[in-house]
Amino acid sequence: MIAIEKRLNQYMSDWAAANRFCGTALIAQGDRLLLKKGYGYANVEHRVPHAEDTIFCIASITKQFTAAAVLQQVEQGKLRLEDRLESFLPEYKHSASVTLHQLLSSTSGVPDYTEVIEYSTRAHLSVETIIEWLNRRPLDFEPGQGVQKSNTNFVFLAKVVEKVTGLSLEEYFTEYLFKPAGLLHTGIYQNEDVIPNRAYGYSYSGEGIVQAEYYDMSGAYGSGFLYSTAEDLFRWGRALASEASILSINSYRAMITPYGYLPYLGVSMGYGCSVSGDPVDVVSVNGNIFGFTCSVHRYLEGDYSVILLSNNDAVPLGRINEGIKSILFHLEPEVVIRPHPLLEVDYSSFAHLAGEYGFAPMGWRFAVSFEEGKLYLDRLFLQEAKRKKFQIHLVSDEPDRTVFSCEVCDTTVSFLKTTNQDDQSVLYRWDTLQIPYQRVSHPS
Repeated sequence: MIAIEKRLNQYMSDWAAANRFCGTALIAQGDRLLLKKGYGYANVEHRVPHAEDTIFCIASITKQFTAAAVLQQVEQGKLRLEDRLESFLPEYKHSASVTLHQLLSSTSGVPDYTEVIEYSTRAHLSVETIIEWLNRRPLDFEPGQGVQKSNTNFVFLAKVVEKVTGLSLEEYFTEYLFKPAGLLHTGIYQNEDVIPNRAYGYSYSGEGIVQAEYYDMSGAYGSGFLYSTAEDLFRWGRALASEASILSINSYRAMITPYGYLPYLGVSMGYGCSVSGDPVDVVSVNGNIFGFTCSVHRYLEGDYSVILLSNNDAVPLGRINEGIKSILFHLEPEVVIRPHPLLEVDYSSFAHLAGEYGFAPMGWRFAVSFEEGKLYLDRLFLQEAKRKKFQIHLVSDEPDRTVFSCEVCDTTVSFLKTTNQDDQSVLYRWDTLQIPYQRVSHPS
């Protein structure tokens, strides 16, 4: 039998060779490292390869750190989970309706400030500005009566920590989270900072790799403003799960308790993390921001840690993780890294698929066009990259559906066959998400 270390290295090397993964991977069982390696380039222009200690922006993984800070204050008696937000941020007009527990568990109903019309990724933001925006809006749902991820939850919680402790979030994190966990290469990402060994962020366009769009990190704050390495995130996970290093065992159990199920992600929300299984057997945190996508999975059965950090925001970490999990549990991965398009296809026979498609529950849209004998998709999932016209290629033409894939990204679109072309529907798959869209208009 091939050693698990060799299987993992070959699997990740296959993804890198197919230009579907660039970054750092760290996989361990307990404290024993099974894989720790960099793949691809931290700086594409200068051909600087990724190293084991490359630094990445970790985006929403920051939320777990903010949740840990709040739980530390609960342990010290300075906060209670049932405290109302109005005790700390009375200027937010809905603060009397929302508890700290609801903010931590994504059940608050507080809108995500990154979804409001005033928001710009290039704007320098303050909590006061975010509150001003949200004071003009209702809650998304009655607190405690729904679940939805919102960056605002952790922006507000970060401000609560600062008010209760009298320290800036950077000072608090450094003294009470980074130092106790032994994190040597983790800190607050400021746009202007020069950070040794930091990876540059990239994305995909219709013509291949491009520089990621600029993102002002000021607004990210306690919801997404940290940078780190795979080694530090491994240490952080071990410290969280070990009693009294960062949190008591009861606080950690509260963190990984499921509080509400998100069907489109297939996970339940804990405090600053996602959980799955009954009883819980997988704890995960994920981050995605312009130029970076990251994930940390802990499998309680077997005590496995899987950390994947990439400096390309279109890398399909969910699918990569599926194969890694199979290998860890002694199964054969059934993950297709890159679909093989059919050759010599007359795409004019598929021109009738052109049009605009929408997913009504979230307001998401994309368009398909037929131009000069080729089919194009106008964007990746939740992304508008420079030169955003992505050519799609025929993968299979089956009795019930026609499937196309994008050559430079991880998107496939499956058009379901129907006798009524006005009722055309399509399954849009990016990474592990598969979302049903409906045609809403034809080409003009």
